[in-house]
Amino acid sequence: MNSNGELLLPALRGHIGDWVYYTCLMPISEIALRVDYAKDIHNDKALSRLIQRSLEGERAEHIASYLERTTERFFNSLVLATYDGHPEWLEVGNFGKTSDQGLVSRIGEQALDTLGFLSLSGDEKIFAVDGQHRLAGIKRAIADQTDFGIERLSVIFIAHSEAKRERTRRLFTTLNKTAKAVKKRDIIALDEDDTMAITARRFIETNSWFSSPKILIEASENIPSTNRVSLTTISNLYDVLKQIFKHRIGKKTDTSLRFFRPSEKELDGYYAYALKFFEAMAEAFPAVGQLFGSTEPARVTQLHRGEHGGHLLFRPLGLNVFTSVAIAFAKHHELSLPEAVRQLAVIPTDLNARPYRDVIWDNDRQRMMLTGKRLLIELLSYMVGLPTDRVKLRASYAKTLGTEFEARLPNRVLTEIE
Repeated sequence: MNSNGELLLPALRGHIGDWVYYTCLMPISEIALRVDYAKDIHNDKALSRLIQRSLEGERAEHIASYLERTTERFFNSLVLATYDGHPEWLEVGNFGKTSDQGLVSRIGEQALDTLGFLSLSGDEKIFAVDGQHRLAGIKRAIADQTDFGIERLSVIFIAHSEAKRERTRRLFTTLNKTAKAVKKRDIIALDEDDTMAITARRFIETNSWFSSPKILIEASENIPSTNRVSLTTISNLYDVLKQIFKHRIGKKTDTSLRFFRPSEKELDGYYAYALKFFEAMAEAFPAVGQLFGSTEPARVTQLHRGEHGGHLLFRPLGLNVFTSVAIAFAKHHELSLPEAVRQLAVIPTDLNARPYRDVIWDNDRQRMMLTGKRLLIELLSYMVGLPTDRVKLRASYAKTLGTEFEARLPNRVLTEIE
Protein backbone atom coordinates (compact mmCIF):
# COMPACT_ATOMS: atom_id res chain seq x y z
CA MET A 1 0.00 0.00 0.00
CA ASN A 2 1.47 3.35 -1.00
CA SER A 3 1.64 6.16 1.49
CA ASN A 4 -1.12 8.73 1.29
CA GLY A 5 0.87 11.30 3.22
CA GLU A 6 0.66 12.49 6.79
CA LEU A 7 -2.71 13.55 8.14
CA LEU A 8 -3.35 15.32 11.43
CA LEU A 9 -6.88 14.97 12.83
CA PRO A 10 -8.43 16.81 15.80
CA ALA A 11 -9.48 14.10 18.21
CA LEU A 12 -10.84 13.00 21.56
CA ARG A 13 -9.40 9.91 23.23
CA GLY A 14 -11.61 7.66 25.32
CA HIS A 15 -12.13 4.08 26.42
CA ILE A 16 -15.05 1.73 26.97
CA GLY A 17 -14.65 -1.84 28.16
CA ASP A 18 -11.19 -2.87 26.97
CA TRP A 19 -11.31 -0.71 23.82
CA VAL A 20 -9.34 2.53 23.52
CA TYR A 21 -10.81 4.69 20.79
CA TYR A 22 -10.23 8.05 19.14
CA THR A 23 -13.11 10.19 17.91
CA CYS A 24 -11.81 12.38 15.08
CA LEU A 25 -13.00 14.85 12.46
CA MET A 26 -11.80 13.57 9.09
CA PRO A 27 -12.18 15.27 5.69
CA ILE A 28 -14.65 13.34 3.54
CA SER A 29 -12.20 13.24 0.64
CA GLU A 30 -9.59 11.61 2.90
CA ILE A 31 -12.12 8.98 4.02
CA ALA A 32 -12.70 8.01 0.39
CA LEU A 33 -8.94 7.87 -0.24
CA ARG A 34 -7.66 6.10 2.86
CA VAL A 35 -10.46 3.82 4.12
CA ASP A 36 -11.23 0.38 2.69
CA TYR A 37 -13.97 -2.18 3.39
CA ALA A 38 -13.81 -4.73 6.20
CA LYS A 39 -12.51 -7.58 4.06
CA ASP A 40 -9.34 -7.82 6.17
CA ILE A 41 -11.20 -9.18 9.18
CA HIS A 42 -11.45 -12.57 7.44
CA ASN A 43 -8.62 -14.92 6.48
CA ASP A 44 -10.81 -16.59 3.88
CA LYS A 45 -10.83 -14.65 0.59
CA ALA A 46 -14.31 -15.91 -0.28
CA LEU A 47 -15.66 -14.35 2.92
CA SER A 48 -13.83 -11.15 2.05
CA ARG A 49 -15.45 -11.14 -1.39
CA LEU A 50 -18.84 -11.71 0.26
CA ILE A 51 -18.42 -8.44 2.14
CA GLN A 52 -17.34 -6.67 -1.04
CA ARG A 53 -20.37 -7.94 -2.99
CA SER A 54 -22.77 -6.89 -0.25
CA LEU A 55 -21.59 -3.30 -0.68
CA GLU A 56 -22.05 -3.15 -4.43
CA GLY A 57 -25.24 -2.09 -6.13
CA GLU A 58 -28.20 0.11 -5.39
CA ARG A 59 -27.64 1.03 -1.76
CA ALA A 60 -24.26 2.63 -2.42
CA GLU A 61 -25.79 4.47 -5.36
CA HIS A 62 -28.67 5.70 -3.19
CA ILE A 63 -26.29 7.03 -0.54
CA ALA A 64 -24.15 8.70 -3.20
CA SER A 65 -27.26 10.38 -4.63
CA TYR A 66 -28.21 11.55 -1.14
CA LEU A 67 -24.77 13.12 -0.68
CA GLU A 68 -24.80 14.73 -4.11
CA ARG A 69 -28.35 16.09 -4.02
CA THR A 70 -29.02 16.97 -0.37
CA THR A 71 -27.59 20.19 1.05
CA GLU A 72 -28.78 19.18 4.53
CA ARG A 73 -26.84 15.92 4.35
CA PHE A 74 -25.67 14.38 7.60
CA PHE A 75 -24.12 11.07 8.67
CA ASN A 76 -23.46 9.57 12.05
CA SER A 77 -19.93 8.41 12.87
CA LEU A 78 -18.09 5.69 10.99
CA VAL A 79 -16.16 3.19 13.11
CA LEU A 80 -12.74 2.58 11.55
CA ALA A 81 -10.07 0.04 12.44
CA THR A 82 -6.43 0.79 11.77
CA TYR A 83 -3.26 -1.31 11.72
CA ASP A 84 0.28 -1.00 10.40
CA GLY A 85 1.72 2.45 9.75
CA HIS A 86 2.54 4.79 12.60
CA PRO A 87 -0.56 6.41 14.12
CA GLU A 88 0.46 8.66 17.00
CA TRP A 89 -1.57 10.39 19.70
CA LEU A 90 -0.54 14.02 20.30
CA GLU A 91 -1.95 15.24 23.57
CA VAL A 92 -2.85 18.90 23.96
CA GLY A 93 -3.47 19.10 27.65
CA ASN A 94 -1.37 22.23 28.41
CA PHE A 95 -3.72 25.08 29.26
CA GLY A 96 -1.33 26.77 31.65
CA LYS A 97 -1.34 30.09 29.79
CA THR A 98 -5.11 30.50 29.79
CA SER A 99 -6.39 33.58 31.59
CA ASP A 100 -9.09 31.61 33.41
CA GLN A 101 -7.16 29.41 35.81
CA GLY A 102 -10.38 28.62 37.68
CA LEU A 103 -11.76 27.00 34.57
CA VAL A 104 -8.62 24.87 34.16
CA SER A 105 -8.88 23.65 37.75
CA ARG A 106 -12.51 22.59 37.18
CA ILE A 107 -11.75 20.63 34.00
CA GLY A 108 -9.67 18.02 35.72
CA GLU A 109 -6.54 16.21 34.59
CA GLN A 110 -8.34 13.17 33.15
CA ALA A 111 -10.52 15.34 30.91
CA LEU A 112 -7.50 17.31 29.71
CA ASP A 113 -5.82 14.04 28.74
CA THR A 114 -8.64 13.27 26.30
CA LEU A 115 -7.99 16.31 24.09
CA GLY A 116 -5.48 16.18 21.26
CA PHE A 117 -4.71 15.17 17.70
CA LEU A 118 -4.32 11.81 16.00
CA SER A 119 -1.42 11.76 13.55
CA LEU A 120 -1.57 9.29 10.64
CA SER A 121 1.63 8.65 8.72
CA GLY A 122 -0.21 7.55 5.56
CA ASP A 123 1.07 3.97 5.69
CA GLU A 124 -1.78 2.72 7.86
CA LYS A 125 -4.32 0.18 6.65
CA ILE A 126 -7.75 1.46 7.59
CA PHE A 127 -11.09 -0.25 7.09
CA ALA A 128 -14.68 0.43 8.16
CA VAL A 129 -16.02 -1.76 10.92
CA ASP A 130 -19.36 0.06 11.02
CA GLY A 131 -20.73 2.24 8.23
CA GLN A 132 -19.52 0.31 5.20
CA HIS A 133 -22.51 1.26 3.04
CA ARG A 134 -21.96 4.91 3.95
CA LEU A 135 -18.32 4.47 2.97
CA ALA A 136 -19.37 2.91 -0.35
CA GLY A 137 -21.67 5.87 -0.97
CA ILE A 138 -18.88 8.33 -0.16
CA LYS A 139 -16.49 6.58 -2.55
CA ARG A 140 -19.15 6.57 -5.29
CA ALA A 141 -19.88 10.28 -4.77
CA ILE A 142 -16.17 11.16 -4.90
CA ALA A 143 -15.78 9.07 -8.07
CA ASP A 144 -18.68 11.09 -9.52
CA GLN A 145 -16.62 14.25 -8.93
CA THR A 146 -18.63 15.50 -5.96
CA ASP A 147 -16.62 18.23 -4.23
CA PHE A 148 -17.06 18.14 -0.44
CA GLY A 149 -14.63 21.01 0.13
CA ILE A 150 -13.74 21.34 3.80
CA GLU A 151 -16.59 19.13 5.03
CA ARG A 152 -15.51 16.71 7.73
CA LEU A 153 -17.17 13.59 9.09
CA SER A 154 -16.93 12.20 12.59
CA VAL A 155 -15.03 8.90 12.67
CA ILE A 156 -14.07 6.63 15.53
CA PHE A 157 -10.71 4.88 15.28
CA ILE A 158 -9.98 1.61 17.06
CA ALA A 159 -6.80 -0.48 16.92
CA HIS A 160 -6.98 -3.72 14.92
CA SER A 161 -4.61 -6.61 15.58
CA GLU A 162 -3.89 -9.12 12.83
CA ALA A 163 -3.18 -11.65 15.58
CA LYS A 164 -6.68 -11.16 17.03
CA ARG A 165 -8.96 -10.81 14.04
CA GLU A 166 -11.84 -12.43 15.90
CA ARG A 167 -11.88 -9.48 18.32
CA THR A 168 -12.52 -7.03 15.48
CA ARG A 169 -15.00 -9.44 13.82
CA ARG A 170 -16.96 -9.62 17.07
CA LEU A 171 -17.13 -5.84 17.25
CA PHE A 172 -18.19 -5.74 13.59
CA THR A 173 -21.11 -8.13 14.16
CA THR A 174 -22.07 -6.53 17.47
CA LEU A 175 -22.35 -3.07 15.93
CA ASN A 176 -24.34 -4.33 12.94
CA LYS A 177 -26.63 -6.67 14.89
CA THR A 178 -27.55 -4.07 17.49
CA ALA A 179 -28.25 -1.35 14.92
CA LYS A 180 -31.99 -1.20 14.36
CA ALA A 181 -33.84 0.14 11.36
CA VAL A 182 -35.95 3.22 11.99
CA LYS A 183 -39.56 2.20 12.56
CA LYS A 184 -42.08 3.22 9.95
CA ARG A 185 -44.13 5.03 12.60
CA ASP A 186 -41.10 7.19 13.46
CA ILE A 187 -40.43 7.90 9.78
CA ILE A 188 -44.02 9.02 9.30
CA ALA A 189 -43.85 11.26 12.35
CA LEU A 190 -40.46 12.86 11.75
CA ASP A 191 -39.03 12.36 8.25
CA GLU A 192 -38.72 15.60 6.28
CA ASP A 193 -37.47 13.97 3.07
CA ASP A 194 -39.95 11.11 2.68
CA THR A 195 -42.75 12.23 0.32
CA MET A 196 -45.28 9.75 1.74
CA ALA A 197 -44.55 10.75 5.34
CA ILE A 198 -44.84 14.46 4.56
CA THR A 199 -48.12 13.93 2.68
CA ALA A 200 -49.60 11.64 5.35
CA ARG A 201 -48.90 14.24 8.04
CA ARG A 202 -50.42 16.97 5.89
CA PHE A 203 -53.60 14.95 5.39
CA ILE A 204 -53.98 14.31 9.12
CA GLU A 205 -53.12 17.85 10.21
CA THR A 206 -55.03 19.86 7.60
CA ASN A 207 -57.82 17.74 6.10
CA SER A 208 -60.92 16.86 8.15
CA TRP A 209 -61.42 13.72 6.09
CA PHE A 210 -58.28 12.25 7.66
CA SER A 211 -58.14 13.93 11.06
CA SER A 212 -57.88 11.74 14.15
CA PRO A 213 -59.66 9.48 14.97
CA LYS A 214 -60.58 8.74 11.33
CA ILE A 215 -56.95 7.72 10.84
CA LEU A 216 -55.53 5.78 13.77
CA ILE A 217 -52.16 7.29 14.76
CA GLU A 218 -50.92 5.08 17.59
CA ALA A 219 -51.08 1.69 15.91
CA SER A 220 -49.24 -0.89 13.90
CA GLU A 221 -50.17 -1.45 10.28
CA ASN A 222 -53.23 -3.44 11.36
CA ILE A 223 -56.22 -1.99 13.14
CA PRO A 224 -56.97 -3.45 16.60
CA SER A 225 -60.10 -5.61 16.61
CA THR A 226 -61.62 -3.37 19.27
CA ASN A 227 -61.41 -0.22 17.10
CA ARG A 228 -64.79 0.80 15.70
CA VAL A 229 -63.91 4.37 14.75
CA SER A 230 -60.99 4.67 12.33
CA LEU A 231 -61.01 3.91 8.62
CA THR A 232 -57.40 2.71 8.73
CA THR A 233 -54.00 3.29 10.35
CA ILE A 234 -51.40 5.90 9.53
CA SER A 235 -49.01 3.12 8.48
CA ASN A 236 -51.57 1.80 6.01
CA LEU A 237 -52.20 5.32 4.72
CA TYR A 238 -48.43 5.61 4.16
CA ASP A 239 -48.41 2.32 2.22
CA VAL A 240 -51.32 3.40 0.01
CA LEU A 241 -49.59 6.71 -0.71
CA LYS A 242 -46.42 4.83 -1.62
CA GLN A 243 -48.31 2.72 -4.17
CA ILE A 244 -50.02 5.63 -5.88
CA PHE A 245 -46.94 7.88 -5.85
CA LYS A 246 -44.81 5.14 -7.44
CA HIS A 247 -47.51 4.88 -10.09
CA ARG A 248 -47.44 8.65 -10.55
CA ILE A 249 -43.70 8.77 -11.22
CA GLY A 250 -43.64 5.49 -13.15
CA LYS A 251 -41.06 3.82 -10.89
CA LYS A 252 -40.93 0.33 -9.40
CA THR A 253 -38.85 1.47 -6.43
CA ASP A 254 -39.59 4.14 -3.84
CA THR A 255 -36.01 5.36 -3.39
CA SER A 256 -36.49 8.83 -4.84
CA LEU A 257 -39.72 9.20 -2.88
CA ARG A 258 -38.12 8.29 0.44
CA PHE A 259 -34.76 10.01 0.34
CA PHE A 260 -35.06 13.21 -1.69
CA ARG A 261 -37.44 15.91 -0.54
CA PRO A 262 -39.36 17.46 -3.45
CA SER A 263 -39.88 21.20 -3.75
CA GLU A 264 -42.91 22.69 -2.02
CA LYS A 265 -44.64 22.98 -5.39
CA GLU A 266 -43.96 19.31 -6.12
CA LEU A 267 -45.24 18.34 -2.66
CA ASP A 268 -48.45 20.24 -3.40
CA GLY A 269 -48.72 18.18 -6.59
CA TYR A 270 -48.34 14.90 -4.71
CA TYR A 271 -50.93 15.99 -2.16
CA ALA A 272 -53.40 16.98 -4.88
CA TYR A 273 -52.81 13.68 -6.70
CA ALA A 274 -53.52 11.66 -3.55
CA LEU A 275 -56.56 13.76 -2.69
CA LYS A 276 -58.10 13.09 -6.10
CA PHE A 277 -57.60 9.36 -5.52
CA PHE A 278 -59.42 9.48 -2.18
CA GLU A 279 -62.13 11.76 -3.57
CA ALA A 280 -62.79 9.20 -6.31
CA MET A 281 -62.92 6.46 -3.68
CA ALA A 282 -65.42 8.46 -1.63
CA GLU A 283 -67.55 8.93 -4.75
CA ALA A 284 -67.35 5.29 -5.84
CA PHE A 285 -67.96 3.78 -2.41
CA PRO A 286 -70.57 5.71 -0.38
CA ALA A 287 -69.57 4.13 2.94
CA VAL A 288 -66.08 5.61 2.62
CA GLY A 289 -67.54 8.98 1.65
CA GLN A 290 -69.83 8.91 4.69
CA LEU A 291 -66.89 8.21 6.97
CA PHE A 292 -64.79 10.99 5.46
CA GLY A 293 -67.57 13.55 5.87
CA SER A 294 -68.82 12.45 9.27
CA THR A 295 -68.29 14.34 12.50
CA GLU A 296 -69.08 11.11 14.37
CA PRO A 297 -67.01 8.49 12.54
CA ALA A 298 -67.80 5.73 15.05
CA ARG A 299 -71.42 5.68 13.88
CA VAL A 300 -70.23 4.89 10.35
CA THR A 301 -67.32 2.58 11.06
CA GLN A 302 -69.17 0.25 13.41
CA LEU A 303 -71.58 -0.52 10.57
CA HIS A 304 -68.77 -1.48 8.22
CA ARG A 305 -66.20 -3.27 10.38
CA GLY A 306 -66.72 -5.87 13.08
CA GLU A 307 -67.25 -9.56 13.81
CA HIS A 308 -69.66 -9.68 10.86
CA GLY A 309 -66.80 -8.85 8.49
CA GLY A 310 -67.97 -5.64 6.92
CA HIS A 311 -66.66 -3.49 4.10
CA LEU A 312 -63.49 -4.34 2.16
CA LEU A 313 -62.12 -0.79 2.33
CA PHE A 314 -62.54 -0.54 6.09
CA ARG A 315 -59.71 -3.05 6.49
CA PRO A 316 -56.04 -2.06 5.92
CA LEU A 317 -55.49 -5.19 3.84
CA GLY A 318 -58.56 -4.45 1.73
CA LEU A 319 -57.54 -0.85 1.12
CA ASN A 320 -54.07 -1.99 0.09
CA VAL A 321 -55.42 -4.67 -2.27
CA PHE A 322 -57.93 -2.31 -3.86
CA THR A 323 -55.20 0.26 -4.51
CA SER A 324 -53.06 -2.38 -6.24
CA VAL A 325 -55.94 -3.46 -8.49
CA ALA A 326 -56.90 0.15 -9.28
CA ILE A 327 -53.34 0.93 -10.37
CA ALA A 328 -53.19 -2.19 -12.56
CA PHE A 329 -56.58 -1.30 -14.08
CA ALA A 330 -55.45 2.27 -14.79
CA LYS A 331 -52.26 1.06 -16.47
CA HIS A 332 -54.03 -1.57 -18.58
CA HIS A 333 -56.73 0.78 -19.85
CA GLU A 334 -54.54 3.92 -19.90
CA LEU A 335 -56.84 5.74 -17.50
CA SER A 336 -56.19 8.28 -14.81
CA LEU A 337 -56.15 6.69 -11.37
CA PRO A 338 -59.33 8.48 -10.20
CA GLU A 339 -61.18 7.28 -13.32
CA ALA A 340 -60.00 3.73 -12.68
CA VAL A 341 -61.33 3.95 -9.11
CA ARG A 342 -64.71 5.16 -10.35
CA GLN A 343 -64.96 2.29 -12.84
CA LEU A 344 -64.14 -0.19 -10.08
CA ALA A 345 -67.16 0.94 -8.06
CA VAL A 346 -68.88 -2.25 -9.31
CA ILE A 347 -66.71 -4.64 -7.30
CA PRO A 348 -68.36 -6.33 -4.29
CA THR A 349 -67.29 -5.08 -0.88
CA ASP A 350 -68.89 -7.52 1.61
CA LEU A 351 -66.08 -9.49 3.25
CA ASN A 352 -68.46 -12.31 4.09
CA ALA A 353 -69.14 -13.01 0.40
CA ARG A 354 -67.09 -14.13 -2.58
CA PRO A 355 -64.29 -13.54 -3.38
CA TYR A 356 -63.26 -12.51 0.13
CA ARG A 357 -64.69 -15.26 2.29
CA ASP A 358 -62.11 -17.96 3.05
CA VAL A 359 -59.49 -15.95 1.15
CA ILE A 360 -58.92 -12.95 3.39
CA TRP A 361 -61.91 -13.29 5.73
CA ASP A 362 -62.31 -16.25 8.12
CA ASN A 363 -65.97 -16.13 9.08
CA ASP A 364 -65.70 -18.98 11.59
CA ARG A 365 -63.00 -17.20 13.57
CA GLN A 366 -64.27 -13.74 12.59
CA ARG A 367 -60.86 -12.42 11.61
CA MET A 368 -58.77 -11.39 8.61
CA MET A 369 -56.31 -13.78 6.93
CA LEU A 370 -53.32 -11.82 5.67
CA THR A 371 -51.93 -14.77 3.70
CA GLY A 372 -54.68 -14.41 1.09
CA LYS A 373 -53.54 -11.01 -0.17
CA ARG A 374 -51.84 -12.14 -3.39
CA LEU A 375 -54.68 -14.51 -4.35
CA LEU A 376 -57.26 -11.78 -3.74
CA ILE A 377 -55.42 -9.36 -6.02
CA GLU A 378 -55.49 -12.01 -8.75
CA LEU A 379 -59.19 -12.80 -8.17
CA LEU A 380 -60.21 -9.13 -8.29
CA SER A 381 -58.05 -8.59 -11.35
CA TYR A 382 -59.91 -11.44 -13.08
CA MET A 383 -63.28 -10.08 -11.96
CA VAL A 384 -62.60 -6.62 -13.46
CA GLY A 385 -61.41 -8.01 -16.78
CA LEU A 386 -57.64 -7.75 -16.43
CA PRO A 387 -55.54 -10.42 -18.22
CA THR A 388 -55.25 -13.45 -15.93
CA ASP A 389 -53.97 -17.03 -16.14
CA ARG A 390 -57.32 -18.68 -15.36
CA VAL A 391 -55.94 -22.20 -15.01
CA LYS A 392 -53.44 -21.21 -12.34
CA LEU A 393 -55.98 -18.97 -10.68
CA ARG A 394 -58.55 -21.79 -10.41
CA ALA A 395 -55.91 -24.09 -8.94
CA SER A 396 -54.79 -21.51 -6.36
CA TYR A 397 -58.40 -20.73 -5.46
CA ALA A 398 -59.25 -24.41 -5.02
CA LYS A 399 -56.21 -24.96 -2.82
CA THR A 400 -57.14 -22.03 -0.61
CA LEU A 401 -60.75 -23.18 -0.31
CA GLY A 402 -59.56 -26.68 0.52
CA THR A 403 -61.45 -28.47 -2.23
CA GLU A 404 -60.17 -31.34 -4.34
CA PHE A 405 -62.15 -30.12 -7.31
CA GLU A 406 -61.42 -27.20 -9.57
CA ALA A 407 -62.96 -24.14 -7.97
CA ARG A 408 -65.40 -22.02 -9.92
CA LEU A 409 -64.10 -18.49 -10.21
CA PRO A 410 -66.24 -15.59 -8.97
CA ASN A 411 -68.46 -13.89 -11.53
CA ARG A 412 -66.95 -11.08 -13.49
CA VAL A 413 -68.19 -7.55 -12.84
CA LEU A 414 -66.45 -5.98 -15.84
CA THR A 415 -65.84 -7.45 -19.29
CA GLU A 416 -62.30 -8.17 -20.38
CA ILE A 417 -61.11 -5.93 -23.17
CA GLU A 418 -59.05 -8.01 -25.59
